[in-house]
Amino acid sequence: MKYFLYLLCTFCACYSLVSCDDGDTIDVNDINKQTTIIYMPWTGSNTDSGLLYEFKDNLDSIEGAIIKSKGTNGRVVVFLSTSPDSSSLYEMVYHKGQVQHINIQKYGGHNYTTATGLASILNDAKSYAPALNYAMIVSGHGSGWTYKEDWTNYPFPAKRHIFNAKRRVILPSTRFFGSVSDNQYATNISTIAEAIANTSMKMQFILFDDCYMANIETAYELRNVTNFLIASTSEVMSIGMPYQSMWKLLASPTPNYEGAVQAFHAFYKNYDYPFGALTVIDCRKLDKLAARMKYINSKFTFTTSLRDSLQVLDGFNTTLFYDMGDYVTRLCTNNELLSDFNKDLKDAVKATSHTDSLYSLIYSHSPRYIKVKRYSGVTISDPSTNPVVTRGITKSAWWRATH
Repeated sequence: MKYFLYLLCTFCACYSLVSCDDGDTIDVNDINKQTTIIYMPWTGSNTDSGLLYEFKDNLDSIEGAIIKSKGTNGRVVVFLSTSPDSSSLYEMVYHKGQVQHINIQKYGGHNYTTATGLASILNDAKSYAPALNYAMIVSGHGSGWTYKEDWTNYPFPAKRHIFNAKRRVILPSTRFFGSVSDNQYATNISTIAEAIANTSMKMQFILFDDCYMANIETAYELRNVTNFLIASTSEVMSIGMPYQSMWKLLASPTPNYEGAVQAFHAFYKNYDYPFGALTVIDCRKLDKLAARMKYINSKFTFTTSLRDSLQVLDGFNTTLFYDMGDYVTRLCTNNELLSDFNKDLKDAVKATSHTDSLYSLIYSHSPRYIKVKRYSGVTISDPSTNPVVTRGITKSAWWRATH
């Protein structure tokens, strides 16, 4: 009898809701499922355009992918700086086989490097193109989790198409070239996290089309503002992500992360310069990983004589980024505890891939080819003696959570 009364009450409640409908029923298909925000701030200086031309090529590739798919499958909003103090926000709209630009806002100055300024841009995008989910693509130079104020002697990066007279060849550039020594146009990862948090948005994913961003410190810093982080452990060739093949896999309410990584690998495996690595990190799994790492750190101390045998994934003279899995294997000598850690790390890495070798052109005229022997898809800076690490590592959220 009680069960019958429960069904009757439920039916009456549902009937009442239907009866109160004035005919203004919202069609779920009319609700925008996802807005993708493409963020391309200034990466040069007052005299150098940095990655601007590469950004424009990337945007052309994205538009080509949209045309091929005959639609945006959501909404796409672009923030692009065309000079240090001139930026615009616009929407890409598919119409009759073409992509049109709808202007939203113009910006002066470079307040986009601050939490307040970036939050304002994100709120403008959110107000103009509201959605159930948001995703963000961040393009630019990358130096991982490190803090811009801690660099006192940033390696002056290679310019595009450096000519090596000794070898009589043109060296391919990476996203490390440009005037990144001018830190007035740089933004710390903690600032990005603060800006997103201030908008009350949580990204479905953040894709860094930058060098050196798939490190545990960056992922942990962003864990409360994104579900997934997509980034490279190493340098990204100057052309960036192959958006023609990756875009349709990511521009969706249910992104195909494994497919996107496979598309990246397929492109770079057959590219003229076949070097690249890409990882998707599930940031929701990182608190558990941090707790495991803290316990390991409380029980073991790294033997510094092993540092030179660790898998290096960068091209700095003094390494910043080591493979995390390889480091913990050398740190933790308890097999059971190491097995638990590896399981947690595997759970956090949703997808990853790399070419046999990786490429670095941090220092002009001196390319480096890094043979990948051990690879977990994530880097860590704990064992580094690089001054920028020793100055800044204790400020990172990951360090505070694990030491």
